[in-house]
Amino acid sequence: MAKLMPIMLALKQVSFGYKANMPLSVNNISLNLAQGSCTAILGPNGAGKSTLISLMSGLLTAQTGHISYPFYSQCTTKKAIAQKVALVPQDFAFYHELSVHDNLAFFVSISEKNRSLHSNHIKSAIRACGLDDVTNKMAGSLSGGYKRRLNIAIALSKQPDIIFLDEPTVGIDPLSRDAIINLLLDLKQQGKTLVYTSHLLHEVELLCDEVVFLNNGKVVANELLNIQKPSLNFTTVKPLSPTQITLFTQPITILENGGHQLKVSNSEQLASAFIVLANLSHDIKTLTFSNSHIEQLYRDLFSESSC
Repeated sequence: MAKLMPIMLALKQVSFGYKANMPLSVNNISLNLAQGSCTAILGPNGAGKSTLISLMSGLLTAQTGHISYPFYSQCTTKKAIAQKVALVPQDFAFYHELSVHDNLAFFVSISEKNRSLHSNHIKSAIRACGLDDVTNKMAGSLSGGYKRRLNIAIALSKQPDIIFLDEPTVGIDPLSRDAIINLLLDLKQQGKTLVYTSHLLHEVELLCDEVVFLNNGKVVANELLNIQKPSLNFTTVKPLSPTQITLFTQPITILENGGHQLKVSNSEQLASAFIVLANLSHDIKTLTFSNSHIEQLYRDLFSESSC
């Protein structure tokens, strides 16, 4: 029997509107987020994603309904958010004229009152986000990928248990994106609870356990992702030899049409599979990435509203 993880964040019939006599930006939403999970909040522009994240992270206050942090029931919601919740915004939330180290030092001084812990928190965030080579560089001079990592490092320097990430890989190169995805997978393994928004749906399928689809402030679908994973399908000119099969790091399924299928659980497996397939390029007849289950559902739900 699967172990039931503690509920870190609970929303019960939460609603919020910016102006009277206008449609609610968040309309009667109830959610439970478990420890060690990653939940994606998806929807078209104006669906209410940013407002919902602002409510969950304490930037806005619900007008009706209730938001609680059951795991921290011994303290107030305000204190739980201040101590255990971090937000990684889409915009760069650091000082461009300060170095990476000085940015982290500044934000740690705000979140951690015990000065004896500051150095360890800074070093831990730098190490986790792969910022060792740019520690003393001005933040404004960093590449887009390193700026995204610094955004995340500032959040991690708070030592949070719950992390909200608003499109943390937007506008960066594939290698930087892989580094961030692997970091987030590692955070999940550590038991961190992640809330994720992105328009890159393959990232969602690699990272997330659950997807909440919003439209006009309401939850229109809720999808679990802990079973289905993306896959690579390929056919070969002739059957693969046992030696060739052993080159792959994950099991190969033989399909009815004689093709092969590789299930992909993370970006490392995807990269490894492409390396092997490149080495076998003369033997590969066709290669396709499986149709994204989440992408198809997204299109089905929102194709009319986006027109």
